[in-house]
Amino acid sequence: MNDAVQLILWLDKMHNVSRSVGLAHTFRLSKPSLKRHFAVYVVLAKGRRDTMLYVGKTGDNREGCNPLISRCGNHFSYNSVHSQIRNKIKDHENREYVYCFDHFDSYQSGTKTDRVPIDRINEMERWLNQEIQALVQGMTRCKLLNPYIGTSRLSETETEKRKMFRTRLAQNKIRGIVKAVCSELS
Repeated sequence: MNDAVQLILWLDKMHNVSRSVGLAHTFRLSKPSLKRHFAVYVVLAKGRRDTMLYVGKTGDNREGCNPLISRCGNHFSYNSVHSQIRNKIKDHENREYVYCFDHFDSYQSGTKTDRVPIDRINEMERWLNQEIQALVQGMTRCKLLNPYIGTSRLSETETEKRKMFRTRLAQNKIRGIVKAVCSELS
């Protein structure tokens, strides 16, 4: 038997072994999910009977900003402080997950964090949450797990500052996320 025939027989044998054993599980990380940027996102937790949504952000009031993929891992952590998805969804292991997101500012490592990107991402999270609330209103098998309530009375200065962040570019990014969520829901 020549080498080519032996190789074909061996590959066929391995194929049959892998079919009987089963294939390994895989998942992919997109390049944007690895960037250390301030981002807002919607998690879609798709179950057999319903879809649950969670709106979040990377970057917060503390020092630092992690990539989205780091935040994703924390959602399923056994540290209850960080595991919002695992805490809120009892059947979290029986669902498929999709993250729809966009970046707003990059994080500058090694420098003191400016408040502007933190304030901007906080406002983008509020805005996205409001848009997702409007989207799911009236849907019977879709629930937003963390609706923004916004009961605080804001000063005129704070109101104006928040309005400044709602630019045309930001609106396009928020609409893009909402559109991606709509696509996943249909």
